[in-house]
Amino acid sequence: MVHLHQMTRRVVNALVLPAAIALGVAGFSPATTEALAKTDIGCLALNIYHEARGESQQGQLAVAAVTLNRVRDDRFPDSVCAVVWQPHQFSWTHTQRSYFPSDMKAWKAAMRIAESSLSKKVVAEYDNLLYYHSKRVRPYWSKKKRFVARVGSHLFYSS
Repeated sequence: MVHLHQMTRRVVNALVLPAAIALGVAGFSPATTEALAKTDIGCLALNIYHEARGESQQGQLAVAAVTLNRVRDDRFPDSVCAVVWQPHQFSWTHTQRSYFPSDMKAWKAAMRIAESSLSKKVVAEYDNLLYYHSKRVRPYWSKKKRFVARVGSHLFYSS
């Protein structure tokens, strides 16, 4: 199980350089980075980046929508970071590979989509989505959910 301090450290490590580059901040300090890592935008951008960076903007928006819909749903934690780091919900959070974004173009796009999604600057087309998976897999839980849409290489479901 990932504890909150381990989660925060992982997010901090993943956001140091990418946040500085994406935000264009000179002299970005560790304290500033840690503050960003505890924010909704930092956690949401990481989730978009790792789950959907090869997808279209619509695919990335759908992943953001699932994350934010879970925050509003009583069956899930009530903050973006808690939803993202909830055990066994998003595959990238429980792998041994680095969380550090290596594709700066994709990272900047993820940051923009996270900001737009959080500020509701985008049309909420996916209000009922709570689950998704890659079309390459068939998780056991998908049979118990209602299929809603395929967006890019992901299949999306509601309860």
